Amino acid sequence: MIKVSLVVPQKGEDIKELGRFLQEKADIYVFPEGFLETEHLPEALKVIKEAGKYVIAGLRDTRMEESYQTALVIDKGVITGEYKKNILTKSERDKGRVSGESIYCIETKYGKIGIPICYEIHFPEVARIMALESPFMLINLIGTGMYHELQYGQWTTLAKARAIENEVYVLGCSHYAGEIPLAFAFSPRGETIIQKKNEYGSVSLHIDVEESYKREHSYFSDRLPERFTKLCE
Repeated sequence: MIKVSLVVPQKGEDIKELGRFLQEKADIYVFPEGFLETEHLPEALKVIKEAGKYVIAGLRDTRMEESYQTALVIDKGVITGEYKKNILTKSERDKGRVSGESIYCIETKYGKIGIPICYEIHFPEVARIMALESPFMLINLIGTGMYHELQYGQWTTLAKARAIENEVYVLGCSHYAGEIPLAFAFSPRGETIIQKKNEYGSVSLHIDVEESYKREHSYFSDRLPERFTKLCE
């Protein structure tokens, strides 16, 4: 059993917010898309190292010439895995952001984790590709709050659908910014474990990693991928 802390932090306050929320007790701390700034990354890694924590956080990534949205897995100040956002919105492309080149899970000390970043939760193909690697959870790092109640309802419904169709825990959190900040967690059966909105701070849940691998249905063995070829057109 592991304890996961979903953090809804103030945007643009990465070092300050790390110092605050890493004082709480958890096995994994999750921060949203773009939470860390590249210029602050060395200091952030130092804070995480000194706290001795395990963190998954979004990075506004300009370490290379291109600009990416990247998810980092950080173990006591050491980056042990990363995933670059593949599916970008039009506004991101217009700003010159670059897409990652592949969709995959990250092997962590607790097991495999898939990290669809923000907009990627809208695409069942992304979650399914990750789910085929048998992660024990998917974590949706979200860049801002929802702009209205309709979007909030759509987003949480999509996250729940990803949990049910892949029989995997789906968690997510955003910044405390935008109209409706949010945090959520759904079980592999689609049960609502956490569904918060308009709340700054952190919320935690416990996940039984071994239990998460049990499948009640046969969605994966029943599927017919040879008939899904139109998806690649």
